[in-house]
Amino acid sequence: MKKRKQYIIDRQYQLRTTFSIIGIVSIVTAVILGAITMSVLYNNGVLRENSEKIMNIHTIENSIFASLSEIPKTVKDPAIKQAMIQNTRNHEKNMETLNNIITYNTKIITANLILMLAILAIIIIESIALYVILIRKTHRVSGPIYVISNFMKDIIEGREPKLRPLRQKDELKEFYELFKQMVAAIHNRERKNP
Repeated sequence: MKKRKQYIIDRQYQLRTTFSIIGIVSIVTAVILGAITMSVLYNNGVLRENSEKIMNIHTIENSIFASLSEIPKTVKDPAIKQAMIQNTRNHEKNMETLNNIITYNTKIITANLILMLAILAIIIIESIALYVILIRKTHRVSGPIYVISNFMKDIIEGREPKLRPLRQKDELKEFYELFKQMVAAIHNRERKNP
């Protein structure tokens, strides 16, 4: 049996069915993606705002620490000098922690944006795959209907249809068998009543 290369046989049925299913999936996906996008945009805004606040704290603390560190240089007390050394270490550690937080926030923002683009790409690929799958699935119904319609045209025009089996994965096989029985019954009646 020769395989048909054309997958869209009944344009109205196949495309209407395909696009209605893709439409429903797209609407549901758009609602979910919209909620995720709103959350990501809000969270990214909060992270940016927090990073700016941290940078501001960083600048102010550096300025305060620089001013305070000038005072003990005139003091000769070893306890104050030791306290300043410890304060300097703590300050440097705090500044490093603040820088790490800012860097981490920036990575989260970037990762969120990459995730959104990946989700969008997956949705596009999913829609294309869904289109191909649905066209093939509807083809398994449209193909038999197309074959039966051609046989019916033959009968209407007075020709005897050359019945052939449906493809292995076609749908409507029971209906097709009933149709073949009908054709055989018509043919038998014509032989009996010429």
